[in-house]
Amino acid sequence: MTTSGPALAAVAARAASAGSPAVLFDVTHFGHDARPAPLTSITPPTALDRVATETLAFHLAGVGFQLNTWAPATPSKQIEGVSNSRITVCSHDTDSRTAGQLYSGSVVINPDFLYDAAHSTEILLTLGHDRWRPDYADSLMIALAYEGMARAAAAHEGGSGAPVLFLQSPVAPFRDPPRRFRQDGSGEAPRVASGMALRMVVGMDATNRRKRIKLMYAIAKLAAEHGFGLQLADRRFGRVRGEWWTVLAADEMRYAARKSTLFGWAPPGVPDAAQLVTFVGPARVGSSAAIAADLLARNIGILAMSEASMQEIAFINLLVPVAPARLAKARTAGTVRSIAEGMGQTASTCGLTRRRAVRRKSDIGASAAADYQVLRTGPVRPRIEESVRETDHPLWLSWGLPLELDPDKRPDVAGLVLSQLREATDRVTACRVDYYRGRVLPGGLVTGRAKLIVSLTPDIEPAEVPRRLSELCPWAQREVVSQLVDDKVPLNQIRLRLAWRERWLGRSSSPA
Repeated sequence: MTTSGPALAAVAARAASAGSPAVLFDVTHFGHDARPAPLTSITPPTALDRVATETLAFHLAGVGFQLNTWAPATPSKQIEGVSNSRITVCSHDTDSRTAGQLYSGSVVINPDFLYDAAHSTEILLTLGHDRWRPDYADSLMIALAYEGMARAAAAHEGGSGAPVLFLQSPVAPFRDPPRRFRQDGSGEAPRVASGMALRMVVGMDATNRRKRIKLMYAIAKLAAEHGFGLQLADRRFGRVRGEWWTVLAADEMRYAARKSTLFGWAPPGVPDAAQLVTFVGPARVGSSAAIAADLLARNIGILAMSEASMQEIAFINLLVPVAPARLAKARTAGTVRSIAEGMGQTASTCGLTRRRAVRRKSDIGASAAADYQVLRTGPVRPRIEESVRETDHPLWLSWGLPLELDPDKRPDVAGLVLSQLREATDRVTACRVDYYRGRVLPGGLVTGRAKLIVSLTPDIEPAEVPRRLSELCPWAQREVVSQLVDDKVPLNQIRLRLAWRERWLGRSSSPA
């Protein structure tokens, strides 16, 4: 995509700040051998003396991913793309912080992947408002939605395609408040913690307004055809992230009819096992669309995903169900393959049918993702029933504080908030990290956002939940700020906000 003026200068500075054409990364798959996911950390598992420039964690149903990227201390020789010879696989069975399947390697950035993060569009596509419990046919509908959204972003009509900067599912779906509440959304009820919805951020060219219109038209057409709900981030003056504008309401009957028509042949029931799959390579416009199309062509469903561009590197993390017929033979301790070979092996284990009539020939080797590598771990057994409790509610966390150079003294903000919430034993029975994204800025500031899941005690009536959450969040926020101050972090340099409505993060920068 193109941009101009100060935005172009900022983009070029970001690309040049790495000091090396290569970016180092660690990718950890959790859930292997039923090990629990750890707390988040900006210290890479394979480089304990370094600080990750970007960190991403996504945990769901006892499985998940954690990614760290950073620039090498000494600039390395440039080699195009990413090869499996530069990715190592190892397990840290003796270290609970890194227990799981660990992949470590490097990728050469794509110098043409320039975008201005200030010009982006955020989209929420909802398949249903109930708690996340997809069956095999639902997993194919998620793959269909992913393919349609990625294809719409990559379309070149009237200009260049747009990069997918972030995409995640499941997420908290959104519903407009009932009419009796004020139109500013003040009556928004607590949302479902994890629902079958896809949240996507697309980088846009500020000089190509037609691209935004065509993107919205394509996704609205997709939603209307299949009964999906569609919301757009409210971009009106004075609005903040977490405020949505509803374009289409979800049509449950239409969705059920389309699911039956398209994927009525899928096996019944909720998937029992899955594989953790990560695609990694230089970020390019169209790579997500190519991978999504290939997954759908091979009838590989998707239970969950977390896609992000980190330091100009694309990471596409998927939880894909193992086909029931191949479950007895599904064994993958941890492999690294080229995308053509890795996709073929994934299809042989996770493709939900071998019928040629419902499969198309793959052209992934000639796509924008041709040099990507596939990291596979499994099978794992997601604890779906434990992740759909009626007492679960999402909390959103945002923070910023100075970087502590001593790893032993470096605060884990999300971990501190979790520990504080667990102390409210009269209201809270469990809490965990669902999503975490952290960045270390060039000036030495650590910023991050996270979504936490808190489970309230069953005796709390639904009508009491908003009041209890409204008491819980500021209490935990104040206690964590006081702990950071006790650890010698200046109060005027701490920005911390915890809220049960995401839009409240943008309404106050608060510490105490």
